[in-house]
Amino acid sequence: MAKVKTRGDVITFAKNLLDERGNTFFSTTMQQTFADEANRVVFEELVNTNYEFFLDTARFTYTANAESIDIQATTTTTPYKIIDLGHTPTDSVVSANNQMTQWRPMRFKERFQIQRQDAPVYHWCLVGKHLHVAPIPTTALNCNIYYIAPLDDMAADGTNVLGGHAHLTFGDAVGYCLAHLMNAKQHKENPMVEQLWLSSLERIRNCATSRVTEEGGHVRVTRHPWD
Repeated sequence: MAKVKTRGDVITFAKNLLDERGNTFFSTTMQQTFADEANRVVFEELVNTNYEFFLDTARFTYTANAESIDIQATTTTTPYKIIDLGHTPTDSVVSANNQMTQWRPMRFKERFQIQRQDAPVYHWCLVGKHLHVAPIPTTALNCNIYYIAPLDDMAADGTNVLGGHAHLTFGDAVGYCLAHLMNAKQHKENPMVEQLWLSSLERIRNCATSRVTEEGGHVRVTRHPWD
């Protein structure tokens, strides 16, 4: 069972690594601020290594004849990253009878060129909170979006780190990162803390790449040596 899961856990964990027994050098507010920053750093490392931990989905209607829409009306916040986007024949979840046609990413400056070409496939880009689509749809589209929401600050010491998604596996990495940030304020007096943080980064990059263990896909038959 993971021991470092919440903001309170990572603060206690980091202070133990630094042998900080009270709040004399780091105020409570500073500890919480550093904890949020450590949480963000590890979140971004995990997203860059394997976004599957944080993938979310939503459905929305893209308005006919609109060059762009406010994506916040769909996902309640501007996505940190959009992983996949497309439309389905009906306003329902993707299924065998309601398959999604994927849209292609584009650069913001390419949108008018794509519109003039009347491309057969929709293209999209996210600028600020506005989702731009080309060519401009002439009818309303039933859309599905797969995205990663930005990470909120933790509200209390009992709040799970990493948005409650990867805290059971990589919550300790947030603790190591917090110790690293606190150690920086102490002019890196504890070199072992820096080594622990680097080892934690290496573990993320080596172990968070996939949660699927691939087994052998075929059996190779060889002749016996006496044949």
